[in-house]
Order: sequence, then structure tokens, then C-alpha cells
Amino acid sequence: MSMTIKDIHTHLPDAPRDALADIRVTGTVPGPARLSSAGLHPWDVTPDCREALDEVARLARHPLVAAIGECGIDRLAPVPLTLQTEAFVRQAEIADRCGKPLIIHAVRATADILALHRALRPATVWIIHGFRGKPEAAAQLTRRGIRLSLGARFNPATARSIDPAMLLTETDESPIGIDAVRDAIAAARGITRAALDSIVDANAADIFGTPAP
Repeated sequence: MSMTIKDIHTHLPDAPRDALADIRVTGTVPGPARLSSAGLHPWDVTPDCREALDEVARLARHPLVAAIGECGIDRLAPVPLTLQTEAFVRQAEIADRCGKPLIIHAVRATADILALHRALRPATVWIIHGFRGKPEAAAQLTRRGIRLSLGARFNPATARSIDPAMLLTETDESPIGIDAVRDAIAAARGITRAALDSIVDANAADIFGTPAP
């Protein structure tokens, strides 16, 4: 029996099995016991993080790791942008090698992500998680084929404007649950919850496949 990934990014330990649990890699970690993503968060990047990045590469080969990340660029982080970029590029390369999507943490970094996407020309899907930006930024990203995942906090005008084929959903750190998140997004888009589920579930299946529970 297969299932659809309804929540592409969660930090909650008791999240349903149809959610991707985030593994924030800072050293060696055991293999996941459920569907997960694994990455080195930009706030955790250090000048000597090679071992953590090697661990991301090791976890990327695990059958329960469905995506790489969250990784990314955060201009509010106390980590030099050059180091963040180096770690991000390495993880984007890992994602391409293993053929798995990349889940991205981006704070005040739309221009950075667009520039990196142009430079790297990735073969795999990039997803910006927890997107809260304006419609203009959303349009720039989706024109490059970058998907946007909305969580509990989002810009309603952006939710209405996103190309349906580019939309995903998540809970991140919110305890309200993916159903409440989807209800809010459906209301912002002016469509029924069933219509939103049909759109987002098809997008997730296209990106992640339909893994067994």
C-alpha cells in the first residue's frame, strides 16, 4: 500500500506518517525510522563542517530519506554568506547525484537562490519551504521551476497567486496540523479543501512518488 506525502517538512516528532520528518544534521546520526529529509541547516554551518556534509551524503542513500535539506541561505544567520553558499552548493550536488529533491530554507535570499539555480542548473526539484514572500518573489521563483511550500504563516495574496503546479504544503514547527494549514490555504485561494488536496497531492506525488507507509 502506498501513500501521498501531504506535509513536506515537519519538525514535530509526533507528526503523521505522511509527513517528511526533518533531520538536522550536525554530526553522525542513525538512519531514519520513517520518511525524512536530511540536511545541514545554514545556521549550523561552520568553517569545518565537512563531516556533517559527508553525513548528509551518507543519509542521502538511505531509502527512507526522500529529500535533501533543509539547507539554504539565511541572510540573518550569524554565519558568513560564503560558508552558507559552499554548504548549500555541496548539498545541491548531493541532491542531484541521488536524484532527490532539495528542501530550502531561504531568508531574505530570493536573489541568492535564483542566482544559484541559474548557475547550478539542477536536475532535481528545488522547494523553498515555509515561503512567506510576496507574489512578485513567488513569480520569480516559480518561473525558474522552483516549487513553494506554504505553512501555517503565509502571505494570502501569494497563496492566491502561486501557479497550482508549483504549490506544496507543510507544518514546519507549527502544532496546528496539516489539515488546518490546508484549510487556511484553500480559503485564501478561494477554492474548496478537496480541490486544494487534489492539486497539492498530485504535485507531491510527481516530486516524491508514492512511497509505502
